[in-house]
Amino acid sequence: MSRRHPLSKVFLDAPRSAAEMSTLMTMSPIVIGSRMMQFWMSAAAPTAGDRNEASRMISEKMQAAGESLLAMNLAAMEAATAATLGAVTGRGSHSNHGDAIMYAGLKPYSQRVRANRKRLSK
Repeated sequence: MSRRHPLSKVFLDAPRSAAEMSTLMTMSPIVIGSRMMQFWMSAAAPTAGDRNEASRMISEKMQAAGESLLAMNLAAMEAATAATLGAVTGRGSHSNHGDAIMYAGLKPYSQRVRANRKRLSK
């Protein structure tokens, strides 16, 4: 008889946040490198487009942080509701709430990184 590790279900249900982290790890250096090269090449005489890119770089991070915070709070509330209902009804929850919360928090950042990589690679 084989015994399963108690966390094996957790590890099997984790690919959503792992995929978002992989996206961030692989595409962020490309975006950062593209932007740094653009800023370096235009340092002596920045154009309006260069200024817009610098402004966009900051504003999109603030927007992503707000979206991430809201998404993580909603996911945490869903997890708390599911856990409460599971306790009341006697049916345990079989989902990985930690992964769902982490995925919700990472998704706004990875969406922006994907869009920036696509836009800056043209």
